[in-house]
Amino acid sequence: MRYLFISMLLSSLLLAGEFIAWQPYHAKNKKASHQEHNTHSGRKAKQFEVNNFNPFAQTEAYYLMPTLEKRELSFEDGHTSLPRTGMENYHALVLIQSTEETIQSSVRYLYSHGRPSKTSPTKITQYHKSRLEIEPVLLPKEHNHYKGSNSYDFRLRFDDNRLGYHPITLTTSNGTTLKVESDEGGRFQIKMPNDFKEVKMKRRANRPAEFILSASYSHEGINYSTTLAMPYHVNPLDYWHEQTFAIVLVFLGIMMGIFMFRNIHKTKKRKA
Repeated sequence: MRYLFISMLLSSLLLAGEFIAWQPYHAKNKKASHQEHNTHSGRKAKQFEVNNFNPFAQTEAYYLMPTLEKRELSFEDGHTSLPRTGMENYHALVLIQSTEETIQSSVRYLYSHGRPSKTSPTKITQYHKSRLEIEPVLLPKEHNHYKGSNSYDFRLRFDDNRLGYHPITLTTSNGTTLKVESDEGGRFQIKMPNDFKEVKMKRRANRPAEFILSASYSHEGINYSTTLAMPYHVNPLDYWHEQTFAIVLVFLGIMMGIFMFRNIHKTKKRKA
């Protein structure tokens, strides 16, 4: 239910700009959830859908492996299931929809486990997946994530050119909207908002939220738009790590008090 609400919120936030964006697919009812595709290992295949998907546009959708091999994707009832590649490292979900006057694209990076790919994640981020694209300078490491209150660097590119002094919008499923501008080299920094509500004091008890970076650009009479959609997580340093540190300080204070009290008591006995 919560993911359904997030999907509806993201759709409403993106509708005004008519941006497309990848998001996790979640069945609307129990009957649909039983119809999800399974892999040969018995695990459910990862499924994704697209906000503002245009069924009348020319569509190119593929799953890009760390080796830059493409696996074509097809949509069924508005969502697609990802093939298993058996390869470890970041993969990319890519969607491009074209009409006579517009070209829209969306990219999402996912970490998959399997045999070592022996390639750097920068190989897939720097690979041109669409003419207008938002590229992460560095993706989070395997066991890390985008986290609230942390800052991350990105680049905005059109073909081989970096787009300088160009507006980019951050939108989150928790309701935050932030506008930034790229520098001369097309680079910009985003501080992920700490906009989580009702945070639980356990790392895995808090589900991630979604952020979307979006930008648009006009060139030779065609309007280009692009999004980078990814999850971001609660930052432990904003919550329970601070509480744990405070508890440790209180405990050390109590122990120090007991130690000092005993020393004073022993000194009084010796004087007596």
